[in-house]
Amino acid sequence: MMLKPAHLWPPFALWLLALLLWLAAYQLPFSQTLHVGGDLERQRRHDEAPFFIRINGAEPPGIMVDPSLPACQQQPPPPGVRCHIWWTEWAERTGRSPYRWTSAETIFHVPGVGPGRYLLELRAGGAPDGTAVTWASAAGPVYNLNIPAGDPRRYRILAYADAAGDLQLTLRATPFVAPNDTRELGFVLYGLRSQSLDAGWRAPAWPQLAWLSLSLGALYLGTLAAGGGTLGAVGMVSLAILATTYTLAFQRPVLTLFTPLIATLSCLGATTTIAAAWLQRRWPQTNGLATITALVMLAWALRVAGMLHPHAIYSDSAMQANKLFAASLGNVFLTAGLPSATGGGVAPYPPAMFLVLMPLQLLAPIGHHERIALVQAGSALLDSLVVAMLWLILRRCGFGNRAALFAAAAYLLPLTALESFSIGELANVGGQALAIPFLTLLALGFAGPNVKGPWPIVLLSATLSLALVAHSGVTLSLGALVGSLWSLGLAAMLMGRPSPISISRLSLVISASLGFVLLCYYSAPVYIERVFAGERSSVGGRSLSEILRETSLGLLGLIPPGARARPIPTLLSLSALAGLALLWAGHRSNPHTANLRFLLTAWWLATCITQALLLIATQGVRWGLFLYPALCLSAGILLTTLWQRGRNGRLIAALILASLLTFGFEQWVAQVRDYLHG
Repeated sequence: MMLKPAHLWPPFALWLLALLLWLAAYQLPFSQTLHVGGDLERQRRHDEAPFFIRINGAEPPGIMVDPSLPACQQQPPPPGVRCHIWWTEWAERTGRSPYRWTSAETIFHVPGVGPGRYLLELRAGGAPDGTAVTWASAAGPVYNLNIPAGDPRRYRILAYADAAGDLQLTLRATPFVAPNDTRELGFVLYGLRSQSLDAGWRAPAWPQLAWLSLSLGALYLGTLAAGGGTLGAVGMVSLAILATTYTLAFQRPVLTLFTPLIATLSCLGATTTIAAAWLQRRWPQTNGLATITALVMLAWALRVAGMLHPHAIYSDSAMQANKLFAASLGNVFLTAGLPSATGGGVAPYPPAMFLVLMPLQLLAPIGHHERIALVQAGSALLDSLVVAMLWLILRRCGFGNRAALFAAAAYLLPLTALESFSIGELANVGGQALAIPFLTLLALGFAGPNVKGPWPIVLLSATLSLALVAHSGVTLSLGALVGSLWSLGLAAMLMGRPSPISISRLSLVISASLGFVLLCYYSAPVYIERVFAGERSSVGGRSLSEILRETSLGLLGLIPPGARARPIPTLLSLSALAGLALLWAGHRSNPHTANLRFLLTAWWLATCITQALLLIATQGVRWGLFLYPALCLSAGILLTTLWQRGRNGRLIAALILASLLTFGFEQWVAQVRDYLHG
């Protein structure tokens, strides 16, 4: 990439425009209402958590069980079962608002609100004997108060944001020692409302604008390096300016909480893309490397930004960090207790993803929290590399660079994977990504009858072995896919038709991989003991008609796939089905697509086969997660076909892709905003 004078004036003009719009956004008065402990009216919790440092947990503790569950239908409920949702129980039994205890020194901090004066209204209550407190902001007066016990009272104080535009209030309190409570307790906080008092010109938070400016510059350079041209760079930066302006105006803390992270991710993406562009110039045979690198880095940034946003809550990421630590100590024969909905019992927890991420721990000394961030960022990178694999498959199968980019872009925001990231099912997503190299080799014809030499068999066996110890659910889905592929090849051979899959070659690969994995991994005593112990809960399955109905609706995106909360986009499902039909309709004119046709057909068959698990358990494998890359491949074929049909076709293709990305982004934001906040 070479910068020319024509490239220099657009970013400068865009930066000036961005500054004007950001300054205008800061002229809107800032106000924020935090329901500390939970909002009874909206039935939400933990929205205040990112703004407090050293504060105790919300009361009532935990989220209680839904009274609609069968155990709660018994009168009285079984011992130890709490059958009220938290807001119902709290309102009915106590008549009080939810709250949090502060500590001896709790800090309220909202970054980037802008310098100036703010009116803070606190709803607070004291300890049983009252609480002496001292409240102080950056430059405002210091308040020494005594908060009496009893019902909460409202306290209005004047606070000043610092020169950087951060509003910070230090809440000190005389510690209260409660019987049988080891926490450090200050006073009871029920709510806190902030409101700007300054009229006229309101200065912005200049550090925030600096971070955003750095992000825009990195985005512009990265788009140029990716081959987007000046027009594409201007378009990308313009969208970013509009999005940041709107957020600063109406949802300011949502953005200002993590602008340094945005700038860091933007710079990493731009630097990586520029390096790929340099390699592309040195070695022309790597044509397209910069573009796909930019898409991979964009996919990674979207995933990491959602997981690391201070507002996000996840349930299983700490468990994944513990598994990584256990694997680092040499315990690779991992197990995990499955919920009763899956059949219950202790099951193998394959370590492939943890072994892949393990060397990254050598880069810097890390503790538990850093290890959580490592497994989050590492699994996000593995899943983002699926974008490159989809691009490679379609490009090498003869569909051209445009179809490959359409398929890659469709996987930028895969809802099934994003939901798993939010929950913390990182091993599932990482295991899925580790299965894609094997499928890529199949699509590229490595199992074909005309392939010579031992290396294709070695590569297929190695990648299949890796996938088989990636994740138990992925192993089941991949086993169904390989079986389907073997059956399709055998059927073609019996009918006397040419098969792109060599049955003998595939059988050799399966035997070698399965034998290696069983001998070296699943033969461990801990797994053999579990198999013969029969530790399984007795759970009911579903009827065949119910399975067929739910699977069909899930494939069409009309309901979420099994054990998920968010559906596959219907537009993606329909585009994938149309693309698969086009692939089979044009197979006689393009013989190079035979491997891809067989692979996609086996992919769909595997999804249907694994639904048989629902006959014996109420929760099957993550079939939506496994099928999603196949949907993107087929959709890429449809979109490039539409693109070749003139102006109207290009418009339709662009609208479909824009709709998929917009829907995915909205659902990802909603997932981060709402998960475990109810």
